[in-house]
Amino acid sequence: MPVNPIDKVELIQKYSNNKHLKGIENSEKVALNLTLKDDYKRRWFGNMQLGYGYGSENKYEVRANLMNFGNKSKYYFLTNLNNIGINAVGDIGHLIRPMRIGEPGSIGDHQAAKTVINLDFETPGLKQQRVNFNNAEMLSLNSIFTLSPKTKLKLLVFLNTDENDFNKNNYDSFSVGNLSFKNVEDLKGRKKLLTGFGKIDITHDFSKTKTLEFSSKYNNSKTESFSNIDFNSEPINEDLKNKNQLFDQKLVYTNRFKENKVFLLSGRFINDKTAQNYSANKFLFSDIFSEQADNTTQFSSDKMQFLGFEAQVMDRKKSGNKLEYILGSQYRTDDLNTVFQLKNQNTILSKPANYQNHLKYISNDLYLTTKYLYKLKSLSLLAHASFHQLYNYSNRSDSLYYQTPFYFNPLAGLKWEINKTNKIYTAFSFNTTNAEVVDVYNNYIQTGYKSLAKGKEGFNQLNASTAIFNYTLGDWSSKFFANAQLMYSRNHDYYSKNVTITQNYVQTEKIIVKNQDLVNIAFDINRSIKPIQSNFKLVLGSDYSNFKNMVNSTDIRDVRRHSYNYGFELRSAFKGIFNYHFGTNWKSSYVKTTVSNSYKSNMSFMDLFFVLNNKCNFSIQTERYSFNNSNSKKSAYYFMDLQANYTLKENKLTFFLTGNNLFNTKTFKNYSISDLYISKTEYQL
Repeated sequence: MPVNPIDKVELIQKYSNNKHLKGIENSEKVALNLTLKDDYKRRWFGNMQLGYGYGSENKYEVRANLMNFGNKSKYYFLTNLNNIGINAVGDIGHLIRPMRIGEPGSIGDHQAAKTVINLDFETPGLKQQRVNFNNAEMLSLNSIFTLSPKTKLKLLVFLNTDENDFNKNNYDSFSVGNLSFKNVEDLKGRKKLLTGFGKIDITHDFSKTKTLEFSSKYNNSKTESFSNIDFNSEPINEDLKNKNQLFDQKLVYTNRFKENKVFLLSGRFINDKTAQNYSANKFLFSDIFSEQADNTTQFSSDKMQFLGFEAQVMDRKKSGNKLEYILGSQYRTDDLNTVFQLKNQNTILSKPANYQNHLKYISNDLYLTTKYLYKLKSLSLLAHASFHQLYNYSNRSDSLYYQTPFYFNPLAGLKWEINKTNKIYTAFSFNTTNAEVVDVYNNYIQTGYKSLAKGKEGFNQLNASTAIFNYTLGDWSSKFFANAQLMYSRNHDYYSKNVTITQNYVQTEKIIVKNQDLVNIAFDINRSIKPIQSNFKLVLGSDYSNFKNMVNSTDIRDVRRHSYNYGFELRSAFKGIFNYHFGTNWKSSYVKTTVSNSYKSNMSFMDLFFVLNNKCNFSIQTERYSFNNSNSKKSAYYFMDLQANYTLKENKLTFFLTGNNLFNTKTFKNYSISDLYISKTEYQL
């Protein structure tokens, strides 16, 4: 949105998406309320940004916004066309699939059909303009209609196409017991995406205290991914066609029947279907199968249906105490099918019995959750208890299985506001989670041209305990702000892998192992330094985890991971023509089994900003990345970007000149370590 139509900006703290929950919900959300100038109400206005690459190959960007805000109708149209690496969908991603897990009325937000294979090409942690070779077209049409003083209708239509190219060279050095080898992979990939999405929201106020909200979403997307791979001098082609169809309906009724009491009734139905066709033109599994095949194909699909209901009562006492009850049922069914074929050219040789999956998996969760917040001056005590009665059902290979476990998840916590600037929060929880369909399939699935994977057959519930301690000094608006957090979690049982690894293929099977520890320590401080008109930020952190697995039929192995990160930033707030922002961050990672691998990295940056006058300003941004591990020499990469802005006519016409990667760094090497290998990956920029 252009800035000149805005008259006032209001910052709303402790914001609630549901207006009837204001003052009752424990919210930490922040919202902005924009007030327009009278001259811009009920009239069309907008902006457009056009760019073309000078000195680059047909690079372009087109971004446009058109809007009209009236009393009875509001319109916001936007489009984004570019091939300079910008993710066009990022502009409205929060509108398409809002994730409000844990909020009242958010039942089903985390539900989605599963896919068993993907060719999403990983990119390094650089700016998207450096690594995303795209060609995106996005159009979004958004409207709000006031049908009556009590009824509002919101419409959203979204269309998106994109083509992404990808190029990397991978060097993996494996060392497992007495087995060691190196794999070299040169990959060139492309992904084509077509998405159509529509959403309707209707809100009706029966009265000042009663509201009904209805939301309906439909999504249809098609993706086709190709990759040309040179694997140890062996040419391999992959092709994956993926389709998704989503139909999502949600209904929420809210009744604030007393000043501090609210009743919510939520219902949701989701029908989500995925279908995948995968093929690889080379056969690398000759050690597993006796057939004289030269290629493989696999069809897979997951048809998911979700039906959920939830009744919730929230009672906020005048003393600040809060009592909450939630009674609900969540029913989910997955119909997972995979068909794996060994072929010689176009002739089907066989469909191996242990590599087909026909699984219907149903889980119905009936639950009662109680939450109580008790305030005692500066202390707040929290107690949560969630009781679950599960009904699990599966139908695999014409055999029926049932399970009806009962469990409950407790939480106890304490908040202590020592004073306005010192706050402590601590909590302990025990949590049980039910296995999903991608955990329990009983036969192997092809997950890549050289990988096969198998689930853990049966019904499984995994248990974990978590303890957290957080201390805060000050807040985001203070001259000094510090935050320290310690979290310890123990997975009493968890999914791990039994891996068979060779130079040509990897075959994994899920297993359940006992007792995994995870520790996270995070500390950061922000300090405003008045003599130099700057803000200083210091960040420290550490992560530790251990797990167990099996490799090539060996005994259970203990694996330990440990990482540290530390860094600082300094940002100025001068009123003159010049400002700066610079910082650095180091990270060290260690993995230990029968052997030890280590890895260190550093990222440093310096940004300089110049405002010459009210018409002309420019900025220079520089970055440096360096890597080092026990088996490689240290390497460093440098980047510099430039942006200059000249305003010819205020709020009417501005010219931009942008230069990216001015050092012309053409490749970027990244390193990673695990308990099985050391990997070096070179990406094209």
